Amino acid sequence: MKDKIRTILAFGIVLILVVTGFILDKSDQTTDVFPNENIMISLYGEAHGHKKCYDIELKEWREYYNKGYRNLFVELPYYSAEFLNEWMKEDSDELIDLFFEEIQGTLSGNKYYYEFFHEIKEYCPETIFYGTDVGHQYDTTGSRYLKYLEDNGLEDSEKYILAKECIRQGQEYYNEDTEHNGISSLREAYMVSNFIDAYTRCGGGRIMGIYGSYHTDLYNSDLMAGKLKEKYGDMISSVKLSTIAFSQISRQPYDLGFCVTGFVFLLMLFVPNIIWACKAKPAGYDEVAKKENKLLLLLERMGEALLSVSLMVFTALNPKVMVFEGFYFEWKIIIWMTAFVLMVLYECYWIKYFKSLKTMKDFYMSYMGFPVAGATLPVIACLLLGIYSGNAIVICASIILGIGHIGIHLMHKKFNV
Repeated sequence: MKDKIRTILAFGIVLILVVTGFILDKSDQTTDVFPNENIMISLYGEAHGHKKCYDIELKEWREYYNKGYRNLFVELPYYSAEFLNEWMKEDSDELIDLFFEEIQGTLSGNKYYYEFFHEIKEYCPETIFYGTDVGHQYDTTGSRYLKYLEDNGLEDSEKYILAKECIRQGQEYYNEDTEHNGISSLREAYMVSNFIDAYTRCGGGRIMGIYGSYHTDLYNSDLMAGKLKEKYGDMISSVKLSTIAFSQISRQPYDLGFCVTGFVFLLMLFVPNIIWACKAKPAGYDEVAKKENKLLLLLERMGEALLSVSLMVFTALNPKVMVFEGFYFEWKIIIWMTAFVLMVLYECYWIKYFKSLKTMKDFYMSYMGFPVAGATLPVIACLLLGIYSGNAIVICASIILGIGHIGIHLMHKKFNV
């Protein structure tokens, strides 16, 4: 009776974990709001300094540009964006080279960001940058821009006024930011007012904006995007680039390649079985094996062959995870983890067997509630991999193997234990 209860609990836990994985995966909520035809302001949250982000940003901007967008809002001071706009008109790289000299030591001072602007100049030459951040590098880039305006007789222009205000914001922000971590309610407030002002100056319409993902949470009213949503409502969207990067990880059920998970599972299967075949068979096993049901034996061999190949070549069996600005995963990974735990239990079963007297009873014992554990644990584990990946071939191969392998084990146990 106790064995039956343990078996019910064991299979019940596996079933609960599988169902939980699917339910959580279907109900997973995100703070991302993707753009649609009604969106006028499309924000994207990046991790500064990462090439992957710049690549996605360029792709997104080129698509928007081809749709007629021209205004690109960036997390730069007003004067930095204005220097970029001047550089876009020139054949020389002098202006952008000076700008990048001045931002060295920051997360943005890297070759990938530099290449990003050059690609925009090449593929989207009519882009107009709008910088809406406070005055970083106010004593270098800011001062240089004021002198540039003065040299061109523009001391009384709107550009001069906006640059002076941006410098003042930067000075105020850096006097307040004693921890130098970029987190400041003052900065968020200025980024909001600067954004609204820039959006008015550009005539409104459809724009794309690139900011650090910290600033782009529409559901946090203390941050820039949240405050902007209060003003612009449903005409604003915001997506983390890490979300897009995660969605780009290919995991189609029948994608072919080398599967690390399958390789590890096969090692966990073959190594103890080789040891068993060489020096740990229970007494009388070979005689019993001669009487095995031929149909079950055929199914077992077919299942072994098909499953072995499938585990090695279908990459969707690998867990879909990403470490980038946090740890990204699908909730279905619970199913994958359950399969892996079952394989660990399978190894524990073998350890217990190798330490035993190695009788037929020991070989066909239950372990952790799973009857004939040497057969049921790996079969269920492989079946779960098939369910996790949505791969019907792996599922069918596991079922075929299960009918043959578990069936033979049950017959041996019935007549010999």
